[in-house]
Amino acid sequence: MNIFCPLNKYNQLPVIFELKMMRYSRTCNIFRVWRRFSSISAESVPVTESITNDIFRTNESNPVNHRVEHNSRFYSISEPVKKQLFAGGGLPKEYQSLSETLNGLCIMVRKPAIELIHYLNKTNFDAPVLRYVLYGKTGVGKSLSLAHIVHYGSSAGFVLVHVPWVPKWFQYVKVATPSSVHANKYDQPIEAVEWLKHFSTQNGHLLDKLELKTSNTYTWSKREVTAEGSPLSELIDLGLNRAKYATGCIVALLDELKKAASSKQCRVLVVIDGFNSFFSRKSNVIREDKSMVLPSDFLLTDALLSLTRNDWNNGAVVVSVDPSAHPPELRESPLPRYLLGKTGFEHLDPFVPIEVQNYNDKEFRSQIDYYIERNWLQQPKARTDNGRAELSFTSGKHPYSLMRLVAPY
Repeated sequence: MNIFCPLNKYNQLPVIFELKMMRYSRTCNIFRVWRRFSSISAESVPVTESITNDIFRTNESNPVNHRVEHNSRFYSISEPVKKQLFAGGGLPKEYQSLSETLNGLCIMVRKPAIELIHYLNKTNFDAPVLRYVLYGKTGVGKSLSLAHIVHYGSSAGFVLVHVPWVPKWFQYVKVATPSSVHANKYDQPIEAVEWLKHFSTQNGHLLDKLELKTSNTYTWSKREVTAEGSPLSELIDLGLNRAKYATGCIVALLDELKKAASSKQCRVLVVIDGFNSFFSRKSNVIREDKSMVLPSDFLLTDALLSLTRNDWNNGAVVVSVDPSAHPPELRESPLPRYLLGKTGFEHLDPFVPIEVQNYNDKEFRSQIDYYIERNWLQQPKARTDNGRAELSFTSGKHPYSLMRLVAPY
């Protein structure tokens, strides 16, 4: 069989030139770094010490025990825990794909998560809930810090109320219908069912152990009623089986969790990524009269904003604000006051701000060592001081930029 593809007399271009140039800028950037690596004489560059796991890894897999001494080290999350906590979201898609490629989920223990864990371990749960806000530029690792906190909450015995990415509810809405529970509000039945499944997967075993009951009777229709004293699992099952009532079930479920926490039946940890999207001025849902349905018009927004007020105790609220949770024209600053706006800022005030920054030198070295150990970064010059300096300069020690820079092309 002839495997060649010769040119014909009509000046037909070779096949290689028909490739699309969709990644031109990224390829050039990577080639520039490769060329600089190649120009470095291995004989004139001191090679760093051999990489050993104890430099950039920790054997402490329980995040409850993470302290300052674990800073900049990776810890592993087992596959069953990963499926329980993040099957419904919570990890950036590219990082999740990378973890599958590298045959295991590892998260770096970083200063923001250590600070949060310290605060949560020292919390007076008899006082009104404290609110913590992670902020920083897009791609610095806020979502992974929240994933670390989600793992902490599960290990510490909290009931998790985790929203992996709020903008998904408003920018990629599959179906929006007038609410069957509240006039002038809108339901998101498909998103509500997906979230109930996520909540059940994360907390199902704990809810069975706590045996939480409803404190009110909820009437959904003439035939369907959730009686007072029913297990909370009945609310979840109703929402999963009847999408029409899924949003209303979430409202009831979150209200019951607030009451249960305040009466010391359980502790609740609320973790929300992209919280500023609740106060965005845009969504992709349009009414028949061509007017826009704002995020504030959705019933899920009301339910989560109620849970993030500090009118209850025996819990904590950890949220992130991110420029990418807003439309492109509203991404001028990563600071909470700008992203939350007046309404959102006043809703959370007072809160504890925690900034997530680019890698420091130690974190950068650990990340490179991890990539080398997993054979994701195979360029020999990456083991040299000059080679790492090139990667540091080119990526600016920005976590997402570094991940994309060292990826094969």
